[in-house]
Amino acid sequence: MKYFKQLRGQALVEAVLIAPLIVVFLFSIVWFGSLILTWQQIVTATKYGVDLIAYTDFDKKYIENDIKDYLCNTKTLGRILDLNRLNVVVQINDYKPIDMDFTKSDIASFGSLNVFDCTKGLVPKKSFVEITYLYKTPRILKVIGRESIKINSKLEVLSGAGVHKAQK
Repeated sequence: MKYFKQLRGQALVEAVLIAPLIVVFLFSIVWFGSLILTWQQIVTATKYGVDLIAYTDFDKKYIENDIKDYLCNTKTLGRILDLNRLNVVVQINDYKPIDMDFTKSDIASFGSLNVFDCTKGLVPKKSFVEITYLYKTPRILKVIGRESIKINSKLEVLSGAGVHKAQK
């Protein structure tokens, strides 16, 4: 009988030692899931901004405000991000089609041309949307040594290459 009482005491001690580790482990899983969800929101907002550049004539300021509204508006259903930790950069470089008018003599002498000299200035700069969000690290996970984790998403597109602008 005395032996069984010792076993119950041993199980209690083991449970007391393991319980905090299990709690930290479960909390870490939930926190990491939340981090991945935030990253997915930012990637989706970046795709949305690039679509606005490609298919509409909206200016840079309008697109930046629309993305911030999409991520941070209190009327939005779902998760709302903190506007103070969000940075949205939109750069629009209009794509102008290049008129490549070659004559027969140009084509005949093409073998002697330096291709890299001919293409200078032909490749347009791409427009892009870049979103950065500083995700705050909870106190229990400060052991990783960071105050916050930077989530970044950047996508590029040739502005004006979308269907809407091509039909004009």
